[in-house]
Amino acid sequence: MNREKKERPDLPQEILEGIATPEEDFQNKVLRPIIKMQSELLLVHLHRQLKSSKIRLDQLPDLKKEAALVALFSKNQAFKREIIGIIIGQFTIEEYENYHTFSKEINRRINQIVLNRCLDLVIHQT
Repeated sequence: MNREKKERPDLPQEILEGIATPEEDFQNKVLRPIIKMQSELLLVHLHRQLKSSKIRLDQLPDLKKEAALVALFSKNQAFKREIIGIIIGQFTIEEYENYHTFSKEINRRINQIVLNRCLDLVIHQT
């Protein structure tokens, strides 16, 4: 198995400036780089889930594609937990401890960011 070491990408400084809440700080300094780093894996996982759910995006118009993805992310609890696990698995111990101070909000942010990334990659690229 070829497993290359991934490094978190650096985000532009303007994203990191003027942060108002600890959740936003965590989102921009930890979540976004991890999600960007794991983008390919997240996309492969999405396609597997679509296949197992028998959702054929290639046969749907863009509005229905978007609705199908939004429904998948909002209704499939197991899929949402798997997405969260893919991201949390990249945390350091310190980040993991920090995550638990507001995990419900961070989980919501993870799913929203990943959904938006998937919408951009799957719908707007085809």
